[in-house]
Amino acid sequence: MDVMQELERWHQHGWLRALDLNFGRYLQQKAPADAPLVWLLGALTSHQLGRGHPCLDIQLLAQDADSYLLLPPEQATSASRSECVSPTRLLQAAGLSDAPAQLQSALAGAAGGANSPLVFAADRRLYLRRFWRYEKAIKQDLEQRMNWQPDLNLKELSGVLDQLFGPPGEAISWQRVACAMAVRSGFSIITGGPGTGKTYTVVRLLATLQRMQQQAGALTIQLAAPTGKAAARMTESIRNELATMPDIDDIRELLSPPAVTLHRLLGTRRQGRGFRHNARNPLVTDVVIVDEASMVDIEMMAALVAALPSHARLILLGDKDQLASVGAGAVLGQLCSGAEQGHYQPDVAQWLEQASRQRLPEAMIDGNAPVSGGSRYNQHTVMLRSSRRFDDTKGIGKLAAEVNNQRTDWLRNWLADSEGLADADPRFANIVLLQVQAPGATAMKQLVQQGLQPFLQSLSKRPEQAATDADFDIWAGEVLEHYGAFQILTAVNEGDWGMRALNERVMNWLDKDTAGAEPWYAGRPVMITHNDYNLNLRNGDIGIALQRRPGEPLRVAFKTADNRIRWLLPSRLTQVETVYAMTVHKSQGSEFVHTVVVLPDRESPVLTKELLYTGITRARERFTLVAGSPRVVLDTVSKRVERLGGLV
Repeated sequence: MDVMQELERWHQHGWLRALDLNFGRYLQQKAPADAPLVWLLGALTSHQLGRGHPCLDIQLLAQDADSYLLLPPEQATSASRSECVSPTRLLQAAGLSDAPAQLQSALAGAAGGANSPLVFAADRRLYLRRFWRYEKAIKQDLEQRMNWQPDLNLKELSGVLDQLFGPPGEAISWQRVACAMAVRSGFSIITGGPGTGKTYTVVRLLATLQRMQQQAGALTIQLAAPTGKAAARMTESIRNELATMPDIDDIRELLSPPAVTLHRLLGTRRQGRGFRHNARNPLVTDVVIVDEASMVDIEMMAALVAALPSHARLILLGDKDQLASVGAGAVLGQLCSGAEQGHYQPDVAQWLEQASRQRLPEAMIDGNAPVSGGSRYNQHTVMLRSSRRFDDTKGIGKLAAEVNNQRTDWLRNWLADSEGLADADPRFANIVLLQVQAPGATAMKQLVQQGLQPFLQSLSKRPEQAATDADFDIWAGEVLEHYGAFQILTAVNEGDWGMRALNERVMNWLDKDTAGAEPWYAGRPVMITHNDYNLNLRNGDIGIALQRRPGEPLRVAFKTADNRIRWLLPSRLTQVETVYAMTVHKSQGSEFVHTVVVLPDRESPVLTKELLYTGITRARERFTLVAGSPRVVLDTVSKRVERLGGLV
């Protein structure tokens, strides 16, 4: 069987990307003619990278290649299935053996030794060399930071925590424990769901670090996030929290550096992949805190740790249960493996108790960790467990908890009669299931028109022509606020239930004429899709096209991090898309008063419990789930994001 011919057929039928096929061809040119297994495995490693996996797991591949690779893809036709050889058959024909030694020998002989584009690691994982280097660099750097433990006066630390949190109460304060943990070494993770107090914690952590450092001078602290929207929200949240804190006037100005994107922090180059700050030109900083760390992929994390000076602390914040990054890897999810159970070694638990004056639950102390479960990183991780935003016994909190924990008994009842449950128990009145057979259904149209009504009304309240520029700024701010009160989120970009089709449909429902060559109209909401440093706009920023006075050109209003309004001509915005609907991925780091999540009408690999959980937790007060059938929802909850890798 001709392996390369079959790979070409897979590409023709959409099973592989052109990139995957061409990498197989490259290996064919470099490898001996009798090594078709290497060509095939190389193409499949590239395919897995496209699915978000930094590596190809040979054992899983040998057990059930078709399911593991998700080949053929769901959109494949029955004709293409009959024309193409299945992955299992092709691997058998190419001579796949589950004996790692044989495969290692084949790769070494075929791919060029130390500089080969493929690396076979840990007797089971096959990497593209670049991603193997990323993973190795992250592990080595974090190991060094975890091993660095500064000299600390525990009595002094306890006193600082008492000042910032008050005396310890009967209930354990995980925020207090998290602050103590983050001071203990050069690397730490604070994870928790919405409303568990990550901002509350990080502000007090900043104050703790500065207080403990006072005699040696102020620390240089950098705050960062993966997207501009997340960075702006981090800046705003920290400033709001600081305004509520007494007794820190002497260090207040040191606690609110503006958050920036990771790209801005590291210094994007106009040419090439690298950053200005790297191992040869490190950042000038003592502490880097990264919010929304679940969105950080393996390549960005490797760039970040490379740019950190050896003495700097790295602190990651985020929800481990949210969607993994769009790029390859699931860095936060892997590092937080076992965090729910704690798995704290006795000496770590004892240190935390002395520092924070909080006794950890016995069930979370594990003398056999990490052999018994979890990982080395658990000794540097604290999970915040109590949400002030959601109550997991009612409404949005209950639905999110059931989905996140993949419990389906209560969920089945809710799916069967969400209205009846809401009528019987007002605690569930703010979560609604809308079951429609087509995205253009009348019920869907009514939901969208009602949800957007406050936004449309605010558009109509334009100030009089004689109004001042300040009046128009106030109006634009109100329009943006009302826009953010209602948001449609989709699981996919394409298809009838995807983001693009729904945006077109909403524009038709609102009678927006976009048939002409000029796409701009008053009231058009747009999202920036690529960072634009010249305009100081970030991927994910939202603006609304508005006309201030009759005869004036349209301008797009954006809200800045300090709540001012910027007006830009549409012609200056080269990377935007209409955003009545956005994907769940794009919504990370945001929240909306009323969130609507739209699921496709059939099962899809992208539908996982992480996607649905992320969508649900974007809602602040009200949540609506639109689905073709309860079966799709239950199938979604049954699946998890499984990103492979060797970080743990």
